[in-house]
Amino acid sequence: PKSRIDPTQVPRPAAAEDQQIREFKTSSLSTTAVPQASSQYRVVDDGNCSPRFMRLTVNQIPNTKELAKRLAIPIAIVMQPLTQLPLTESVVPYITDLTSGPPRCRRCRAYVNCHVQFVDGGRHWNCNLCGMTNAVEGEYFSTLDHTGQRRDIRDRRELRYGSVDFAASPEYYNRPAMHPAYMFAIDISSEAAQSGLLQASVDAVLSALEGLDDIAQRNTLLQVGLLTFDTHLQFYNLHKECEEDELPGVYVVPDIDDPFVPTPHCMAPLLLHRATIEKVLRALPEMYADAHVGEAAVGAALQVAAMALQPNGGKVVCMFSAPPTMGVGKVGRLDDAAAIGTDRERKILSPDGTFYSGLADLCCSAQVSVDVHAYTSGYCDLVSLGQVCRRSGGQLSYVSAYQHAKHALKLQREVLRGVTRPAAQEAVLRVRCSTGLCVDNYYGSFNKTLEGDIEMPSLDADKTLAVELRLEADIAAEKKEASVQCALLYTAPDGSRRIRVHTLAVTVSNNISSIFRCSDLDSVVNFMAKRAVTEAPDKGLEAVRASLISTTVQILYVYRKFCATNPAPGQLILPESLKLLPLYTLGLLKNKALTTDVAIVRNDQRAYLTQRLLTLSAAETSTCAYPRLFALHSLSPSHGCTSSDGHLSLPPSLSLTAEKLDTNGAYLLDNGEALMFWLGTNVPKSFVQQVFNVGALGAGDAASLELHCYDNDVSRRICSIVEHIRASRPSYQVLDMVQQRDAVGEGNLLTYLVEDRHATVVSYVDFLCHIHSQIQQKLA
Repeated sequence: PKSRIDPTQVPRPAAAEDQQIREFKTSSLSTTAVPQASSQYRVVDDGNCSPRFMRLTVNQIPNTKELAKRLAIPIAIVMQPLTQLPLTESVVPYITDLTSGPPRCRRCRAYVNCHVQFVDGGRHWNCNLCGMTNAVEGEYFSTLDHTGQRRDIRDRRELRYGSVDFAASPEYYNRPAMHPAYMFAIDISSEAAQSGLLQASVDAVLSALEGLDDIAQRNTLLQVGLLTFDTHLQFYNLHKECEEDELPGVYVVPDIDDPFVPTPHCMAPLLLHRATIEKVLRALPEMYADAHVGEAAVGAALQVAAMALQPNGGKVVCMFSAPPTMGVGKVGRLDDAAAIGTDRERKILSPDGTFYSGLADLCCSAQVSVDVHAYTSGYCDLVSLGQVCRRSGGQLSYVSAYQHAKHALKLQREVLRGVTRPAAQEAVLRVRCSTGLCVDNYYGSFNKTLEGDIEMPSLDADKTLAVELRLEADIAAEKKEASVQCALLYTAPDGSRRIRVHTLAVTVSNNISSIFRCSDLDSVVNFMAKRAVTEAPDKGLEAVRASLISTTVQILYVYRKFCATNPAPGQLILPESLKLLPLYTLGLLKNKALTTDVAIVRNDQRAYLTQRLLTLSAAETSTCAYPRLFALHSLSPSHGCTSSDGHLSLPPSLSLTAEKLDTNGAYLLDNGEALMFWLGTNVPKSFVQQVFNVGALGAGDAASLELHCYDNDVSRRICSIVEHIRASRPSYQVLDMVQQRDAVGEGNLLTYLVEDRHATVVSYVDFLCHIHSQIQQKLA
């Protein structure tokens, strides 16, 4: 009954920002709770890889198939192999002194790591994954001391740390290492010129060239190409040195149904030809200011850009405003907004035609990754187009209503981030497990080969994958630990071929209560979200939504039945480690990627948000499921200020309910993808004056406000809070101003207030009642 759940006592996220920075030693993984993904913590790698690289949903592995099935918590790894570590943590060691490459198990091909055991005086080592005894090669031999440890242990970083980079030996090179190459494709249609996107694209590429300068200084082979497009494709001879008042030759490709690369000179070394490249870029806005062509051959531009990079590999960065309505890859179906919930739903959630899947095949074989920035109000069929970004390891960015003042900076920041963030090129990823465990499935943004390997042209620092594990056999009684190893073979920016190896070893347990205590909420939510959006095209939205609820119910039912001690018959019992699981599940049900409410999301936005969920880290997914709400009108003296340890203090996050929005207040909502600044109708004029430098707000005035830093304490601290949040995100967050009673803006914000009832989805309290009712039925 509803009366048994007190709304003031239901579990909600703690204000992790105000917690002390905690030190976490990775060797304590199975005995100490892993830090919350969004909290402040410092990792010391002393024998397991950092949870920043790999997080398990359960940090104790059930010892039998029966126990794993009963547990109901999915056993999975959430991994971000190249994540950027804080400056306070040690970098991943790079091991270059193994001329024959890293030692590997002869049977399972696992790499040597700090959990293998050396025996027979150091002449053999036992693999911690499969148990195979392997001979130690001559150059790797060391005698053992009286404790059984190698005497050279201090010099062998791969035997001390859970994460290492090995220099790859020649056998790992199947072709000469690729050098960095970037092809920028810019829409020059009248729509792009008039909206300001053409100028924004030019500014974004100029900023990217500035960012690439440091890489070009270290790798002089770095090349850049330019391609512009409307109903034709234009390439530029960037090798030609021009007089001050002239531009290099333009090669026009009129055939957008069977496009081709017209010249081998479309790519040029950045160091040698930067002046020419920048001259062409700066001329584009004036050259096409009076353009009358309102359409763009986006598919042809993507195809020919990939073809231009094909001999070497590289990255395509495409920016467009006019939807792809011409040439190959043109939109082949209508935006069927009403398809959700009908028998047409699975079709609209699945790619249309074969062009973009074929282009993705080309990109993957040629080692070309594709970033697409679709800043358009027209229907682009991003379900189809987006698969090129997803499979090639690229990025999809989408803005449905481009406003130059607001979105030009977003484009610039995201293009710059896309070409300068740490990334693995020519990446091949493999996950190996202990005997008894096996990889069941991968979820995320990647290309999977017929052999089951994860291969893609690029894997960057912001990409996260989820790997589902399965207990295929009982784990032998003598085995006290189970291990998981992720190996990533890749080309680094300096052209070297490397193998990044992350290894985790956790306790094997037969105690279900202990396993629940060691479960990780952030990993569970991330995995459930990735699995749901992956399965939606095949199973349908209603089926995956029902699956999210049934998984949550089953987990809590198992805990109630097997772990709770003397529970009251009508009481809802939640495990401490997963007490927020119902709340985050409700957040996923209300998320625009999974909602069935077609009034709040269009098909292209759903496709973009789906792809975004597939790449998000554990911390980002939690914010996506349950955004953060901050009161800005009542900041304490420390909020928005940086402490001596460099940590900026945020105000406490509030419950996501409209009851928290005081008409006299101002609030900031952070959903991970955008920021919303809500102003109550009675917000003090002094606050408005300090923060926005205007005297008073009339109805509808908020939309024209911009946040700038003015010379007063309140303004400086609010700007610091906004910039701090933005700096922690992989994509740039636009700030939307929302005024109370603004039908459109406030209506959008209210969809993120997870705890309130919205459309057909119940409130948080009612959802807890529903979960409780389902559990009671199972117990009956």
